[in-house]
Amino acid sequence: MENRRSFLTRAALGVAAAGVPSAPAASDQFVVGFIGTGIRANASLIPQFKFNPGFRVAALCDVYKPNLDEAAPRVGGKVDTYGDYRRVLDRKDIDVVVIATPDHWHVPMLIEACAAGKDVYLEKPVSNDIDMCLKGIAAARKYNRVVQVGLMQRSSAPFMEAYKEVQSGILGKVRHVVVINPGGSAPRRNQNAAGGGAQGGGRAAAESSDPPPGLDWEMFQGAAPRRPYSYQRQRNWRSYWDYGCGPLSDWGVHLLDIAHWYLGVTEPSRSAAAAFGWFSRPQDDRVPDTTEISWQYPNFVADYSSRSEVLGTYLWGDEGVLFVNRYGYTVRPVTANWRNTGGKPPFEEKKVALHDEPQNYQASFESDCGRHVMNFLSCIKSRQRPVCDIEIGAFSTIPTLMGGLSIRNGGKTVAWNGHGAAVLA
Repeated sequence: MENRRSFLTRAALGVAAAGVPSAPAASDQFVVGFIGTGIRANASLIPQFKFNPGFRVAALCDVYKPNLDEAAPRVGGKVDTYGDYRRVLDRKDIDVVVIATPDHWHVPMLIEACAAGKDVYLEKPVSNDIDMCLKGIAAARKYNRVVQVGLMQRSSAPFMEAYKEVQSGILGKVRHVVVINPGGSAPRRNQNAAGGGAQGGGRAAAESSDPPPGLDWEMFQGAAPRRPYSYQRQRNWRSYWDYGCGPLSDWGVHLLDIAHWYLGVTEPSRSAAAAFGWFSRPQDDRVPDTTEISWQYPNFVADYSSRSEVLGTYLWGDEGVLFVNRYGYTVRPVTANWRNTGGKPPFEEKKVALHDEPQNYQASFESDCGRHVMNFLSCIKSRQRPVCDIEIGAFSTIPTLMGGLSIRNGGKTVAWNGHGAAVLA
């Protein structure tokens, strides 16, 4: 069994061969502005962009001042802070924008950033709206900008290794994909009134109050429908259709993107249909706590499940099955009847365990995120499309949003027509 350390040794050699930059002059660095400095930015993106000598973080923007107060010392040195993202885009010295806001803001900011001549690192999912995903692609192409979507598993050495297993043909014809994302937005036990949990729980969703000091609630909402402020809407925004699509697009896009990558998918699924329920709490304006989605592709079917099982992606073929997640991957034979006939399996089961990805608030060229940022840097210089170009990210996001649209339409099938999605009667 190979562990992650041996993978990272090979990854480090690959990065070195690609030419990791070494402390360039300030005039040779790309100047970065962050829009959105919440948990994702603070825990991973700011450390990685600060660590990479090809970048210099010069500006931070957030609608919630406590986020800025936490992020600015993490950057260190001279960094300007703003409450309005347009002030970042107005700066001529800023070359690159990192967008790590709630999902409903992603594409509006992306379009403006592209028009302002900035290259963009965009957190996943691309949007919580299908049409906005397509507008994001159009903006990147119109203004010839490099846009990297933060599906960093496409830069991961271990995930690349699993990709090679699939390309070898060891699984046979893959006809079925299953992605498991345990949990929904049900309250967790023993949570106090202060809330907690990435997808809900804690304070009642309907509880409204005045926004806390330092929060621009009007700017937070952006183009979304106007709602009274509530703690849950601010802290657990992914659970609300106005701002996100719940776990389905948050983690589901990571898991489905693996299947798209491994199976060469270049457009969204043909259709999506959902089964769902609010079983752990009363139905409200948040996403369901229990969800099953079925997608139809030209050459396979795919299912999403929120069942209580290990998170990851399964690819089922005629000859074998692959299971992969951030802890490793397994390939095992599934050929029918070989056990009963006394034959030998077509291949031996293989397990690769991965354990030591850097922790939050740490940075490394060998980490998945570090390699993703390196690929972004390389493409800014070459003007080539990055490993997770906006079109790739959008086409992996759209099926999850089709699933969400099915939920909001009572489980009706949603069909992709090549340039949009529609609910079937």
